Amino acid sequence: MKTHRNTRRLTVAALFVLPATLIGCTSSNGPHHAGDIDSIRWDPSPAMHTTAQRAHDRYNSHARMKDTNLRALTEDFDHAFFLDRPTRLYHGVKP
Repeated sequence: MKTHRNTRRLTVAALFVLPATLIGCTSSNGPHHAGDIDSIRWDPSPAMHTTAQRAHDRYNSHARMKDTNLRALTEDFDHAFFLDRPTRLYHGVKP
């Protein structure tokens, strides 16, 4: 009786598993899916914009560069017009 129950379970499991294995995996993305060797040859590293940076890395680098340049420009402006030093004028107190 026990072997009959195991055989039945095995048969039911096979009826569900066998069609799933025959279906396989398909892709409807057209020519740009992972198995298309021509798209891989055309652009083997699609996320990279330079040899070492992705687009977001470049945007972050440009933002950091712009911020540094604006802060340096403000500092240069202060040095050019003596806004970063105390006054050297005589304030009416005689030595």
